[in-house]
Amino acid sequence: MFRQSVFVVPLVALLASCSGPSQATKDDGSVPASRPALASSIRIASIDLFSLKRRIEKKDIDRFAEVVKREQIEILAVQGITRYPNVKTRVDFVDEFSARADMRRAFGESIDMSGQQRVNAVFSIYPIQWSNKKEFDVPSAFYETALQVSIDAGVRDVMIVSSRVPEKAAGKDLSACIETILGLRSKGDMPFIATGNLPVVRTIKGAEMLSDVRSALPAEGANLAISQVWHSEGDLFKLLAARTVKTELGTMTVSEFGLYQPSASR
Repeated sequence: MFRQSVFVVPLVALLASCSGPSQATKDDGSVPASRPALASSIRIASIDLFSLKRRIEKKDIDRFAEVVKREQIEILAVQGITRYPNVKTRVDFVDEFSARADMRRAFGESIDMSGQQRVNAVFSIYPIQWSNKKEFDVPSAFYETALQVSIDAGVRDVMIVSSRVPEKAAGKDLSACIETILGLRSKGDMPFIATGNLPVVRTIKGAEMLSDVRSALPAEGANLAISQVWHSEGDLFKLLAARTVKTELGTMTVSEFGLYQPSASR
């Protein structure tokens, strides 16, 4: 057996050297461009706290931060946060979670009434370049907003929107809100993710420009009332996987995306 292996290796090497070019060629003799290479992946999650009908305590945030760390979430969009900035007896979710999870944060208030704020926020382990709050200019809006955040994810910048459209928005109002969110996309191939209480059925004009991670969720997760995640998709940004994770603050939608490098020109 040992003697046979001595001769097999050179024979295989010889066959490999005579097998011709390693890449396929076109009819005109040129070599086709290679596909974009996966440079890195990024894990993004979203959760809506609007329907949570109880006070959030420090222990709740501690446990939630532990889940976020365990799931290796790199960017987290949160909607419907209630804050009391001037009430010392109330825990500030934005400040407390940012410190506990060791993540940068950006937030934009939707409502500020008698010291109570409702805000949308984005937390990130990556540098946050800038953020912008955009209000929905529709009759059914009650100070609802969309928070637009640009994040330096290393391979390329990523745009993420954390939003809550008006609860009673329908018809033209809902269409106008979705158009506002879609209008936050930047030109070029910058990855774009929109999160929040977006409509489950994407029949609104323009919504077909984005994909929905719901189609990639397991059957039991696709039917849950969760924070929706819409996203752009192309050669340089693709959805790899999606699932839901239950927490004490609600169900979190977790999505993993691939960031690709353009193929080398030939």
